[in-house]
Amino acid sequence: MILLSYFEPETNSWRQSTVTQLPAQLAAPLPADARLWINLNDATAAEMQLVLQHFAIAPTLAEDFSRQRHPPKLEAQPDFTLLIMRGYADVDFTEYTSSAQVNLLYSKQVLISRMHCHNPQLLKQLEPQLSNNGSNAVADWVKQLILAVSASYLEKLISFEDEQSDLEDVMLHRGNDEHMARIMRYRSVLRKINRNLAYQKDIFSDAMYEEQNPLLRHFNTADIRDFYEKFERLHSMTDLYYDQLSDLVEGYLSTTSHQINERMKVLTIVSTIFIPLTFIAGIYGMNFIYMPELQMSNGYFMVLTAMALGGISGLIWFKIRGWW
Repeated sequence: MILLSYFEPETNSWRQSTVTQLPAQLAAPLPADARLWINLNDATAAEMQLVLQHFAIAPTLAEDFSRQRHPPKLEAQPDFTLLIMRGYADVDFTEYTSSAQVNLLYSKQVLISRMHCHNPQLLKQLEPQLSNNGSNAVADWVKQLILAVSASYLEKLISFEDEQSDLEDVMLHRGNDEHMARIMRYRSVLRKINRNLAYQKDIFSDAMYEEQNPLLRHFNTADIRDFYEKFERLHSMTDLYYDQLSDLVEGYLSTTSHQINERMKVLTIVSTIFIPLTFIAGIYGMNFIYMPELQMSNGYFMVLTAMALGGISGLIWFKIRGWW
């Protein structure tokens, strides 16, 4: 099903319809002030191909636009520009279901969009704002969608800052394996979205230094710089949070290792004290008839005294050396 939103300059109003094929009036060139948004979210593959063929979209662009999963990308042909972006569609960073895929083909008068998003609230935000009185420039629609994509990350990252702060306090005082599992899940999600943000940051970074970049057809340098700064800031925030979580993991492992070392030190001291005592007990536990010490009336007490002195001497030696 193809959803059409057509702005008629004669009546200064929007006409919206649901059709299975493009209306016949679109076979002719659009009036200069007309605008058209074609929503292909619910379109079949055949309907999508009909639209792309109608506007003579190059096969390479049409193939990328039709994909449900594709890394962020910017490419152009003489009339249309392809922009693929990814938003964050999950509630928080405890899991990563899938990205909100935003596929856009746009020209000066036409916007063709196809969104893949499991979050209804975000999907609603990824719709152009149509107005009878305000600006209906396609560039403004695309700008709104770019900002909506960046906002889908920013809101979650700001919320995550407080959660990470609480997690740091918990790990400092009573960290356990359950908290470690949470941290590992967060790190996995942050690594994935960091990759998406890096792609999108590079799109706008390249646009600032390429004189023939497709974005310059519809946006000025100030807009492109604003897009770049937003995604660069998001990318930096994910890097920062990922590094902080990595520090928490390393700190927890260091603390755990230190605690194990302390326990092993106690066990080593105990073993070192009792090994000589066990050796003495082993000698006098042998059942030989001719053992001179067995005939001594005070032999038992002398051996116990020697064992006690040996154990105490060992403890004093460890204390002097600073090993205990």
